[in-house]
Amino acid sequence: MRIALLALSAMAALSASADDIVMADMELSEAVMDSSRGGQYYIDIENVTASSEINGVSAGNIANNTVTGNNILSAGALAESSGINSVIQNSGNNVLIQNSTVVNLTLK
Repeated sequence: MRIALLALSAMAALSASADDIVMADMELSEAVMDSSRGGQYYIDIENVTASSEINGVSAGNIANNTVTGNNILSAGALAESSGINSVIQNSGNNVLIQNSTVVNLTLK
């Protein structure tokens, strides 16, 4: 209970309400957008470049007497989904799975 209360307190203290965001002429400034990004971006008036770099190593692994499962994706599993979806399945052993999605979206 204390952890949940601490987490909720931190969320309340660190979150911003809509009144805290200043929007002039219904546009967000480049500085405001920069503070909201989660990747490495270079912004140019004509070009936007986004990148994601993932470096992982799987070495020295030993798997003895292992049991693997089946990868099953039932019919209609993504029927009600919207937006950008990603499904990663693995039934093996000693596998390093890295996933990254970069989306460039331009609204005009």
